[in-house]
Parts: sequence; structure tokens; C-alpha cells
Amino acid sequence: MAAHLDEDLILDEEKFNTAAQQMMALKTRTNELKTKLTNMYNELKTAMDTPAGKEAQLEAGNVLLKPVEDMSLVVGHISDTLNKIIGSGYYKDVFTGFEELSHLL
Repeated sequence: MAAHLDEDLILDEEKFNTAAQQMMALKTRTNELKTKLTNMYNELKTAMDTPAGKEAQLEAGNVLLKPVEDMSLVVGHISDTLNKIIGSGYYKDVFTGFEELSHLL
């Protein structure tokens, strides 16, 4: 049984470029948010300088900063991946490989 595509897949280089630019802008905004939250958290820590406040500081750091750090990592990875594949022929090579494999089956 031969593998085949029922429809052609068309890759729009312009849309890849737009997505890469938007991801880079999102990465910048995410890092700015992370900086603002870090500054806010550091100010909050000084106000909570008590034994009970130390525990609250740890939890507040996880609640405030960890999700933004995680989002920054994901956005950065997507941005880097888009920049890596644009103009590299990456997808062309994938489709060429698919065609070669489909002829073997």
C-alpha cells in the first residue's frame, strides 16, 4: 500500500516570517512582564521579612514567577525554532523525504 497525500501542502514563507516576528515580540513582552513581576516580588519580600513571611515568600515566588518563566521558555523555543526553519529548506527536505518514502512503499 503506497502512502500519499490527498492534497498538496503549501507552506507560506510570508506567514512563517510574520509568525516569527510576532513570537519575538511576545518573547520580549514576556521577558518584560517577568522583570516587572520579579521587581514587584522583591519589593513584596522586604515587606514580609518575618519567619511566617519567609514561607509565604517561597510560595509567592512559585505562584507569581514560575508560570511566567515557563511561558518565556516555551515562547523562546517556538521563536528560535521558527527562526531556524525560515529559509533553511527544512520543510522542503521533510516533504522530499516523504515523497521518497512513499515511492518505496
